[in-house]
Amino acid sequence: MIEGKQNVKKRSPIWALMLSILSPGFGHVYAGNLKKGLWLFFLQFGGLFVFGKLGWLSTAYGIWFFIAFLLCLYLYAMLSAVRLALANKTYELKPYNRWYCYLIILALILFLGQTLISSRGALLGFELYQVPSRSMMPTLQPGDYIAVDTKDLSLNVGDVVVFRYPNNRQTLFTQRVVALGNDRVAIENGQVILNGKPELIASVDERFRRNEVSMSMSETVVPEGQVFVLGDWRDNSNDSRYWGAFSESDIIGKVTYIWLSKEFSRLGNKINL
Repeated sequence: MIEGKQNVKKRSPIWALMLSILSPGFGHVYAGNLKKGLWLFFLQFGGLFVFGKLGWLSTAYGIWFFIAFLLCLYLYAMLSAVRLALANKTYELKPYNRWYCYLIILALILFLGQTLISSRGALLGFELYQVPSRSMMPTLQPGDYIAVDTKDLSLNVGDVVVFRYPNNRQTLFTQRVVALGNDRVAIENGQVILNGKPELIASVDERFRRNEVSMSMSETVVPEGQVFVLGDWRDNSNDSRYWGAFSESDIIGKVTYIWLSKEFSRLGNKINL
């Protein structure tokens, strides 16, 4: 009888809530419903995997929907786990209600979370960045949060891309592709000339190209397998005019949407054509 009582212990709703905040399903494992806990755990990471693979997380609307999905999942998991803990006033401990089992679950949560988030570009096909500079104004402004498609790397003139800065590959830049391999590119009177013709996709408003360096550039041939990029604010952009073309392999992905911004009117703006 004494041994049996030692295996009976009521569940704390506070612990159920805290563990559910850590990860949906964790609180249910603690409170005694392993099956439901595993399902909630799967929904969290499975949802991230599915949304990423479907390409939804490289769109503003997909990101918003996924955030709403997570908020609902967490809210349901917290409330459900607390109710379960309150209901189990006399709970007989299961084999998985051991501190070392909880550590294993925590390690699994951290491992899966770290793997999916840190490798999201390669595994799930998207990246999320915040724009720090003004070189792509007015298209992108400092503080804009952008979604980047890392799966579709079929480049076209006009695409806005995130790439590794050739002079410091640890630094990421965001600029517009104005020429591809074997193209001839020049700037005349502030207008980008591609293969002898004005390239309207690469044109910018006059107020962003007033300096001499933005008004004229001698014709250059882009080597095969490389790209030539310019910032939309030509007067305030460190781009291929200064350090030349770079390899396509240094491109991380194409900017698709602004999914968060200080200006409400910019939310959901589509970037690439």
